[in-house]
Amino acid sequence: MNTIKNRPEDMVEEMIEGYIRSNCDLLEKVEGVKAIRIKNTAPRVMVIAGGGAGCEPMYIGYAGERMADAIVSGNIYAAPSATALLKTIRQMYHEDGVLMITGNYIGDVLNYELAVELCGYEGIKARAVFVKDDILHAPKENQENRRGIAGIMCVIKAAAGAAACGLTLEEVEQAAIRARDQIGSVSVTFWPGYRPETGMPMYEMPAGTVEIGMGFNGEPGILKMQMPTADQLAEKILDYLIADMNLTGGDEVLLLVNGKGATSNMELSIISNSLHQYLSHKEITVFKTEVGNFFTAPGMGGISVTLMKLDPHLKKYYNLDSYTPMYTYRAKV
Repeated sequence: MNTIKNRPEDMVEEMIEGYIRSNCDLLEKVEGVKAIRIKNTAPRVMVIAGGGAGCEPMYIGYAGERMADAIVSGNIYAAPSATALLKTIRQMYHEDGVLMITGNYIGDVLNYELAVELCGYEGIKARAVFVKDDILHAPKENQENRRGIAGIMCVIKAAAGAAACGLTLEEVEQAAIRARDQIGSVSVTFWPGYRPETGMPMYEMPAGTVEIGMGFNGEPGILKMQMPTADQLAEKILDYLIADMNLTGGDEVLLLVNGKGATSNMELSIISNSLHQYLSHKEITVFKTEVGNFFTAPGMGGISVTLMKLDPHLKKYYNLDSYTPMYTYRAKV
């Protein structure tokens, strides 16, 4: 697989520079680190997110209006350093504090926790929330070990909405935790993606099979099967989510249908239709549906499905107009 690049070691920095050049009315570079920030932030709690590059639009695509105020990138599939996080916070901090959000991966957890500690030494109020929405990565009784996937975006949006409403750092943190704890995702892989630096497949899969629960880097899932129909796949995915999240008739959810990078818009719309039909059969109300590429790997075939159980607080914070160059949300009225 051919990939567009100059030197592999420069890909992340050049991606950031190109993205800012294309969106310089909204975004600017954070000096000295692989990070971007929005211009002209208001005095309020800042929301910062970040993680390894290579999963775009996660994370770089989520800096914008009523989304993250800054994004800090690591190298490809590698966590940003605590130093990079601290330097970013220093350049945009004010007394209302900062909430950092990332996925529940060991490198990210270690570096974000260290960044919170370093902020404390400098008198900076900082908290971190780790998203763990992949319900098939670990059993419910061991959910602290679950990893974060597309649901990370939902937590960023909910936290940013809370911050835009003028809440305190503690209240914004609680909004992010509330969102995190009401989210579940199931991932299904059709074929592997490739490494951006080399164009080589990330792993191998038998032709004609799909794997439910496989990680984006090829971590083993829980079930291999022949490709089912859209209705069969939707039922299988939602049965996992409904059971794990204890959803019942009358509950209201946000539905996020994520393409993993190479799944067509036609296919995403078809599976969205099947998901809606099965949720209706279960008498679960869909408040809003988002369909697109939110958390990807280059060339990967597959989908993930995320549900967030809504309550009045989460609905208020989430259902606000948001805009980034890679993501738009129009509030439902």
